[in-house]
Amino acid sequence: MLELGNDEVYYYTYALHLQSNYFDHPPGVAWLIRFFSLNLTFTHEAFIRLGSVVFAAIGTLLSFHIGSFVRNARTGWYAALLYNTSIYSCVIAGTFILPDSPQVVCWLAGLYYSVILVQRTAEGKSISPWTWVMIGVLNGLCIMCKVHGVFLWGGLGLYILLYQRKLLSSPWLYVSALITAAIISPILIWNIQNQFVTWNYHSNRVEVNTFSLDTDSFLQTIFGQLFYNNPLNVIAITIAVIYAGRRVLVQKATQRILLLCGLPIIIMTTGVSLFRSVLPHWSGPGFLSLHFLAAAYFDYTAAGSSKRAGKTHWLLKTATVLITVVMVGGIGLIRLYPGTIGSKDKESYGETDFTLDLYGWRQFGAVYANWYRQREQEGVLQAGTKIVCNKWFPAAHEEYYLARKTNSPVIGLGDINDLHHYAWLNRLRPSLQKGENALCIVPSNYPDNPATTYGKWFASAELLQTFAQTRGGKPCRYFKVYLLKGYKEAVASPVH
Repeated sequence: MLELGNDEVYYYTYALHLQSNYFDHPPGVAWLIRFFSLNLTFTHEAFIRLGSVVFAAIGTLLSFHIGSFVRNARTGWYAALLYNTSIYSCVIAGTFILPDSPQVVCWLAGLYYSVILVQRTAEGKSISPWTWVMIGVLNGLCIMCKVHGVFLWGGLGLYILLYQRKLLSSPWLYVSALITAAIISPILIWNIQNQFVTWNYHSNRVEVNTFSLDTDSFLQTIFGQLFYNNPLNVIAITIAVIYAGRRVLVQKATQRILLLCGLPIIIMTTGVSLFRSVLPHWSGPGFLSLHFLAAAYFDYTAAGSSKRAGKTHWLLKTATVLITVVMVGGIGLIRLYPGTIGSKDKESYGETDFTLDLYGWRQFGAVYANWYRQREQEGVLQAGTKIVCNKWFPAAHEEYYLARKTNSPVIGLGDINDLHHYAWLNRLRPSLQKGENALCIVPSNYPDNPATTYGKWFASAELLQTFAQTRGGKPCRYFKVYLLKGYKEAVASPVH
């Protein structure tokens, strides 16, 4: 029902050429797309996203099993409901194809074995080497999906240092850590080969260079976390965490590991937002960890008075209604809203309208392909004329919805911090030759002046066609297709 968004089409480009690491993230999402599209045999949006949907089902099962293990089956049922009423785990990671899609499953699986470890240790039981091995493997795979997975080791490490220092004498702790190190070593090797470009990029996103408070960023992060994790779920988590300070909802050791795996990433995301812009969904795995305390609290109240149980059921039902409204309302807004909720200025028509990232590219792709073939027959364009773009978006949309239909390579021209993975894709594609012409497609919601942007590479820019796009019977966006003439020089090395 929805086209691929900016991030999703970009991660599709990961899957075109598998690497041990990418500019922005480790390769987990690329593996997921490759596997569920049967090695890109099927490239419809449904297959590109299929991995996230299947992994959401696995995440639901894991939530049930973890909840059942820490308290009882009803707790597992509540945990599964919380997983599916969270916008982060159900929609962002469970419908859209993002690095979070495989990450949340590896996070939950790694958390499960950490819970087993601390419970058995607290009960004075022996720890199977298999438990340590699985912690090492799953935590490593989690990091290979997204570097946030290091917080799993951070939580377990804090638990050992604060409550079970005798585990420091276990050789299996170090074997487990070495397994994780071996699994994630391709990230390090790739970054050594590429001047630590991923390290530099992400450190610039979270490094606090000035202690000037950014109130807007902080408020956006607070409300973003509330929305993404479902305000009703966050209320339940908050109540459970406070209540857990007075009464043991699950075994004390389990309660501690859940808090230590959940709270640090939430605190870090919120803390950094005080000084610079962050993405609220970064803290999503932390809220997933705390779901189990909320589920245990729900079970505790359900076992009590009918009045208390009624409040619990009201909270869960309301959370279910809320996510249903968000999903149905969001799809309706994207597909049916007449015109645009963004700018009405023709040169930047639709700018700031986030719904256009998920609407209209499929429609424009069909129109563009017909227009391209006609221009090819007329001799205006040559077969396979390259498309150039100076940023990874909208380059990735042009890659998926336009270039595939016309067999046109997409080439990135510009700074590596704007091109991201396109700096590496350039190496795998035929380079622009001196005097060669290329196409540039400018959607009005990402306005640009090709003569200025590409002036140092091309002699001139000629507007060939303007396409008007409508939604609900009203204009929502314009696409301008330019012919860039006379390429001047070879593309510089993408890494600098």
